[in-house]
Parts: sequence; C-alpha cells; structure tokens
Amino acid sequence: MVKSSNDTKNPLNIVPHAKGFHFCMAVGDYCGVSVHSLEEFSEALQHVCSEAILFHFERGDFQNWIRDVIGDNELAQKIDDIRMCDRHLAAESCRREIVERVRARIIQLESSRMVSGNKDFNILH
Repeated sequence: MVKSSNDTKNPLNIVPHAKGFHFCMAVGDYCGVSVHSLEEFSEALQHVCSEAILFHFERGDFQNWIRDVIGDNELAQKIDDIRMCDRHLAAESCRREIVERVRARIIQLESSRMVSGNKDFNILH
C-alpha cells in the first residue's frame, strides 16, 4: 500500500475496486460502471445513464462516497448543496451541476498539490 507521509486521505488518490463507486439504476441493478477516483467519477458521470444519476443523487450516495471513501468533505458538501437547493432537478441538469463541481474541485486540488510541491500520486489498497 502506498500512502502519503502524513497517512491521510488524498482526494486525488485511486481507491481499490471494493471501495470504488459502482453505479446502479436501482438497488441491486448494477449498470456496469465502476470508478476508483474523482477523475474517473467525473468522466463516468458524463456517460452513465440518467436513471443511475438520479438514483444515486436522490439517495445522497455521491456525497457519501466522496466524503467517506475519497475523503473530500468540501466537495461532498458542494454536491449536497445542489441537492438541498433543488431536489427536483432534471437528470441532465443534475449531471451538469455535479460534473462542474467535481471538475472544479479536481483543478483546485491539483493546483494546491503543485503549489505545495507534493506531486506524489498514491494508490491505496
């Protein structure tokens, strides 16, 4: 297992398959897409079916995974804010809002990493 020297979660890390986000259209109805990082999550959101987006968005699954597995409370809150502001977003509007916030956060985290000089890329097992 490779970890950062302070042994804390880095939101840019790749997580093992068992801790990945597995998109479903309903409970037990896996749609064949799993992701293991914020970057993969951002990409998958653009292509996964709208039923999966709404299913997970309405349950709060995205922010729970981002907070508990990825370790990014700030991004989890930003996604939760979408949910709290407009609970009846159409699937495509929901998709756009989440992708925009995830991408912006990735850019922010990468910029912070470059400024601090920490260019390590970590894979957690």
